[in-house]
Amino acid sequence: MENEPLEEKAANKHTTPNILVVDDEEIMRNMLKDVLSDAGYRVTAAASGEEALEKLKEAHYNYNIVITDIRMPGIDGVEVTRTLKKINSDICVIAITGYASIESAIAILKEGAYDYITKPFNIDEIRIVVGRALERQSLMKEAKEKEKYQQLSIMDGLTEVYNRRYFDEMITQEVYRAQRYGRIFSLLMIDIDHFKNFNDVNGHQAGDWALKRIGQILSGGVRLIDKVFRYGGEEFTVILPETDNVGAIVVARRLRADVAIAKFLDKNALPTNHLTISIGLATYPDDAYEAKALIGKADECLYTAKELGRDRVSFVSADGTRKEVR
Repeated sequence: MENEPLEEKAANKHTTPNILVVDDEEIMRNMLKDVLSDAGYRVTAAASGEEALEKLKEAHYNYNIVITDIRMPGIDGVEVTRTLKKINSDICVIAITGYASIESAIAILKEGAYDYITKPFNIDEIRIVVGRALERQSLMKEAKEKEKYQQLSIMDGLTEVYNRRYFDEMITQEVYRAQRYGRIFSLLMIDIDHFKNFNDVNGHQAGDWALKRIGQILSGGVRLIDKVFRYGGEEFTVILPETDNVGAIVVARRLRADVAIAKFLDKNALPTNHLTISIGLATYPDDAYEAKALIGKADECLYTAKELGRDRVSFVSADGTRKEVR
């Protein structure tokens, strides 16, 4: 297998790769179609840029590669590439140029083309360029899938916020960063008030939807650099980098208010149509120097908020006592 031709290696990684050849010269179209068909690819031909775009929009099957002449009457190869990239940015474009000047090739490369081949054609060059293009597509697909799976591994499947495992990793990193660079950050521990009662009255499907909705509200109420996690059950937590106690109180009050005014069921008459949250707040380094201790402080404040009647924010004041606000 070590000496297997590059285009055959690529073909073996795909299920019959689809190639669209676009050239206004019939001889060129047929020659490319014959060469690529012999290499095991499924090849379709278009005699103009207009015909190529129609075939692309029909989308009866996806094209892996589009090989297009740059200079054509009407819609040229540059415009085909520009439009194609809007339809499907993953399709690989290889340009054909019959001109000694490199400017025409550069123009299409700027629009996102992968490579170019020149007329008169060298059959081996065509095979190599197409094989490399498919190999690149395969690697990019693998990278995207790996990134997708990595993303899924750190997300909570129900609420679509980050999960507990990722929280444990990130809180440790945030403490390390704050210790090393002398920075501050705050942590919010959040619990949905009387959630068991909501579940008992409305059912677990309504409860799941409410959890997801609260995850959306929390995510929508913080900055891009902040991170929202589902800590477990009906508990959430938020890491607020570069945020002191005062700033964190502002965020926590806003989140509490956002949840309090949200509706969680269509049945407006039900007393359980609304939910509230209690929030405990702790700030590094004022309240603790280690991740475990900081979580403990935020958790203690959360307990205080619930003891004092729920639907409120509790934090440690400058004199070391726990305070609460709404």
